[in-house]
Amino acid sequence: MNTTRRTILRGMVAAPVASAAGGLTLPGQAAAAERYRLKGRSAPTGASAYSYRRAINGLSSLLGGPVSLNEVLTRTPALKADRVTRWPEDQDDGTKPRPDKEPEELLYAFRWANADFVDKNWRPQGITTTYDANGSAPATLLVSWYGRLAAEKQGARISVVNWNATGDPTYQHVLLVEPYGLRDDGGDRYDFRESDLHAGGIAWYGNKLYVADSMIGTTGLRVYDLDRIFKVTKGPGLGRQADGTFHAHGYDYVLPQCYAYDATGSATRGFTFSQVSLDRTKGRPALLVSEYRAGGSCRLARWELGSRSSGYLSSTQASWQAAANREVRVQGAVRAANGRYYFSSSHGTKKPGQLRSWREGAAAGRRESYLNIGCEDLSYSRINGRVALWTLGEYANDHESDKPSHLDRRAPFSRYVYAVKP
Repeated sequence: MNTTRRTILRGMVAAPVASAAGGLTLPGQAAAAERYRLKGRSAPTGASAYSYRRAINGLSSLLGGPVSLNEVLTRTPALKADRVTRWPEDQDDGTKPRPDKEPEELLYAFRWANADFVDKNWRPQGITTTYDANGSAPATLLVSWYGRLAAEKQGARISVVNWNATGDPTYQHVLLVEPYGLRDDGGDRYDFRESDLHAGGIAWYGNKLYVADSMIGTTGLRVYDLDRIFKVTKGPGLGRQADGTFHAHGYDYVLPQCYAYDATGSATRGFTFSQVSLDRTKGRPALLVSEYRAGGSCRLARWELGSRSSGYLSSTQASWQAAANREVRVQGAVRAANGRYYFSSSHGTKKPGQLRSWREGAAAGRRESYLNIGCEDLSYSRINGRVALWTLGEYANDHESDKPSHLDRRAPFSRYVYAVKP
């Protein structure tokens, strides 16, 4: 999580915490007067004559139709990640390229290809797997990144990762974009622009990808249809070019936004949509949204989903909301089958993060194990009957300070994607 992205994200400072009716009321706090609510939106808020659907259909006719996730990994050369089975050894100069205290049990892990492993212009944030999508063992992982520094105006991207427990993963980047359509003297003109997102957390359900949007002014959830990925011409710039081709800042693929859920009402607008995960522990699957707060207590809310074939919410009113007392700097949250919630909690560029657990009604949570420096989102899965919590690190030895003395030699080794046993 970063505080310098274009606008300051909500929820970074201490504020009064209240839990809603139906959730947990903490000592000394009154129940909120209203549930958190969302309002569906099917068209861009900026200049556009048409809905997302019509704009995507218009782009489809110009780009030759969508490609599948499998085609993304096979139509163009994929990048190769390195599977790892343990944290690396100490370096020759005695510095430790890992947290001071390692996760209790590292189940699976890989590190990105070298260019992405050290790239300071992009930071990994969210993670979700095919277990979220359809309940099957993870075979494809999706990871979100946000652009910063030289890539800030490129918005956000996802990495489609072909994963298995024994081989080296391969992956390909896809740029997230917002489609729109205009009408001029020449008729309809369809195009796309960047998605201005921090992309701090993602959840995959059916064929829909939900991305948490914590940017002031657009707080809520953005929705992308994974059956509508498009191949574009590789080249600089974004959108329609003078020769009629479409570019995406050098990427081969774009994924256009197909819907949005915006926060509505004073209570919801004060709630930060920092992360989102899939909750399969109830009778109906739901999205669990949690917030990053530097002070106060992390608040959570759950929105129930409809059928997997549609992939959309069944209700725009939260079915549950609560506050986890004294849980701060939460980067990801999931609910396990035993009713326990797990949080990833970060501690900057110098200290390892923590995996913490919490139950409703508890005065405070507890530490389960240590995570890497710069830990981020969480995703729950079961692999061969074994529960695994997936997480990842964001830093690439890029502390905000320009002073070399402030750089942490261990930070590059935080940029792993890995699963631990809770």
